[in-house]
Amino acid sequence: METLMLTGTEQSLSEARPNSIDFDRIANLHYLGNYVRRLPINLARMMENAYDWEHLPYVHASSFSSIDLIDSGAWGWRAKIGLPDGAPASHQLLDLLVESDRHYWVSTVYSGPGTGIEIHTQATTIDEDEIEVDVRFYLPEAPENETGAEMILAYMQQQYATLYDEDQDLMLGRQSALNDRQRWGAGAPSSKDVLVGAIADLDPDEIHTVELETGRFCVRQYQGEWLVHSAVCTHLLGPLDASQINDKGELTCPWHGYHFDLRTGENSERKCRALVKPPELIERSGQLYLRPV
Repeated sequence: METLMLTGTEQSLSEARPNSIDFDRIANLHYLGNYVRRLPINLARMMENAYDWEHLPYVHASSFSSIDLIDSGAWGWRAKIGLPDGAPASHQLLDLLVESDRHYWVSTVYSGPGTGIEIHTQATTIDEDEIEVDVRFYLPEAPENETGAEMILAYMQQQYATLYDEDQDLMLGRQSALNDRQRWGAGAPSSKDVLVGAIADLDPDEIHTVELETGRFCVRQYQGEWLVHSAVCTHLLGPLDASQINDKGELTCPWHGYHFDLRTGENSERKCRALVKPPELIERSGQLYLRPV
């Protein structure tokens, strides 16, 4: 990973930050209000999501333009975050501290717009496929008047409604992908060719997804040639079945922005394994088939 360049002030602020939650500080903060929501996922996916700093500018592009990690560990993570307007001053330094055994985490802006805001989240199991999150908003001091407080609270509640709309899709997709991987790993691969379709009927501008016993694969045309690649990112099983091809001939994972060479499946950033080796694509009598390998 490239070394993140911080100013001297940013470096000092980051080095002074604790790596554990100080619950006694809550008494000195102004409680603004909260946002409560039930989510159709389990605690494992929720805690995984809390630790997942990489997804912010991709899944939450309307809220974050970039993220550069400063430090991370079992305690949580600390990062420099770009805000959507893109101006140099629109960066925040933010950390997220986790008490995983309590399913509790705190995100704090410690530099940049919103400095001093703390957001405390408690996740609670409702049943094996549903949780509730109670997101509590704290300010370093009370707003000047009640109208201002109501406006800030309404904004933050709306922001978190949007964030959880987006996170819910990711977490449900992640659980579905884990279930798929377990199912694919349980079956023996078939030796039979699988029909994709008649070439004359396949739209060259569309992605044609086919599921085999060993996984899900995409058949698509690129530079006049029919190709096949895995529909699942090897990082955290993100979906590649709607991924467009960039000018470098790469697929981009929508969850974390990882790039994969369309022809070789190699990860361009060398952060994770290459994509699963796809089946062989065969043309026979005007038909396209996938032959398991």
